[in-house]
Amino acid sequence: MHLLLITGFLGSGKTTLATRLAKAATARWQRVAILLNEIGEIGIDNQLMRQLDLNVWELLGGCICCTLSGDLVTTLQQLDADYHPNLVLVEPSGAADPSGVLKALPYYRGAPLESVRTLSILDALRLQLLYEVMTPLITAHIQQADLILVSKCDLASPDEIVFARQIAQEINPQALLFDSDSQELTPELAYAMLPWLS
Repeated sequence: MHLLLITGFLGSGKTTLATRLAKAATARWQRVAILLNEIGEIGIDNQLMRQLDLNVWELLGGCICCTLSGDLVTTLQQLDADYHPNLVLVEPSGAADPSGVLKALPYYRGAPLESVRTLSILDALRLQLLYEVMTPLITAHIQQADLILVSKCDLASPDEIVFARQIAQEINPQALLFDSDSQELTPELAYAMLPWLS
C-alpha cells in the first residue's frame, strides 16, 4: 500500500487534486482510497466524492495531526484489512501540520507501507498573503513535501507564480515542483506526480 498525504490551505485545491489523482490512478491500479479529515461534523467533500464513485473514508470532528491521530492509524488498518488499496490519498484539514500525521504512522500495524509521500499545494493566487500571516505552517507544509504543486497558474499573475515557485525552491529545493491550472490535471501530470507507482 502506498500513501500520499496532500496538504494545503482551504481553497488551495486539495479536494480537487485528490479527486483527479484518484481518477487517474484508478485507471492504472485497481484500488484507490481517499481518506478525508474535515473539522466539522458533516463531510461535504465526502458526499461529492462518493457521487463520483470514489472510495472515501472520513475522520470528522478533529484534526488527524493531533486529536484524531489514533483514528487515522485505526482507519488505515481497517482499510488494509477490508479493502486492500494499492494507493491511499490522505487529505488532512488545511490547518494540519503534516509532521503530526507522519508521526502517527509508526503505530500503523497493517500491511507494510511501500511508500509514504507528502504533496503540498501552494495556491499561487493567495500565497503571498498567507505567507505573511501563516509562515510557520506554510513553511512546515513545504519542508515536509516530497512534491510541491503550484496551483491556479491560469488565474495567477506571472509575478504570483514566480513568488510561489521561489518560496518552494528556497524552503525545499529537493522537492519535485509542478504547476497546474485550476481546471485540469492531465493523466500525464498525475503519473509524473506519482512516479514511484509506475
